[in-house]
Amino acid sequence: MKPPRDHTVDVRGLKIHYLEWGEPAEEPLLLIHGFLDHARSWQPFVAALEKKSAKPIWIIAPDCRGHGDSGWVGAGGYYHFPDYLWDLDCLIGCLDVPSVTLMGHSMGGTISFLYSGTFPGTVRKLILVEGIGPLPMAFADAPPRMEKWLAEVSALPQKKSVEYATLEQAAERLRRKNPRLKPELALNLARWGMKRAESGKWVWKFDPLHRTAAPQPFYSGQAMEFLRRIECPVLLVQGKESRHTLRPDLQQRLEAIAHRSMTEVGDSGHMVHHDNPEGLADVVIKFLSH
Repeated sequence: MKPPRDHTVDVRGLKIHYLEWGEPAEEPLLLIHGFLDHARSWQPFVAALEKKSAKPIWIIAPDCRGHGDSGWVGAGGYYHFPDYLWDLDCLIGCLDVPSVTLMGHSMGGTISFLYSGTFPGTVRKLILVEGIGPLPMAFADAPPRMEKWLAEVSALPQKKSVEYATLEQAAERLRRKNPRLKPELALNLARWGMKRAESGKWVWKFDPLHRTAAPQPFYSGQAMEFLRRIECPVLLVQGKESRHTLRPDLQQRLEAIAHRSMTEVGDSGHMVHHDNPEGLADVVIKFLSH
């Protein structure tokens, strides 16, 4: 496959980096990665998709702010879901297309369904890969959550980022966390997702601020209002061997989606696009062709 092309879009002075595969067409497939992941990690899936597709596909994959090669918010800033939606809306605007297909993994799935519920006329199809939203919280959780956020952000300057002497060490760490990860892909994920620190050692590109607990609880009642507004067909994809924490209100979330279908991908856990990109491509091709 041809390597992706690198681009950036300016979002109120913040650089958002994105990758592009294929040639511009009427409607792109946008891939939104998960928490502490990056756009390039979609590459095995994109390769499988291009190989299996009967027609060329235009694919766009952004690095969410504070991830990959996108900018960090800087002094005084923080990361909230509305910020990710703003970035996505600016990216779609610069593509100058009437509609898009959105595919999000985990956190990227939350970004994708919030955007689809905000602009139901813009999203023609939606694919949520292990991405139905975080665990639900109650109003009573808000004060301790806020206290925790303030404490963690205050303590962050005293915390040192984990450094690795070699990319191979970082790749091995990834494989311990996800034993399904093939050695070659683990090394590529480290190569794509890391940079040299001042010490000369390797650190992850994501902003360490992401390691703090977000101040805003996730209220599923609010999220379901976004889900109810989605007009397009929605495919929900689960890894067959996923150990992702079961959402106690999962059925209510699913029932809020009018035009939904569900499928599982074998030989995969939560990181479906890493574990079985070929299997994921199969279900996505089938969904997109109908």
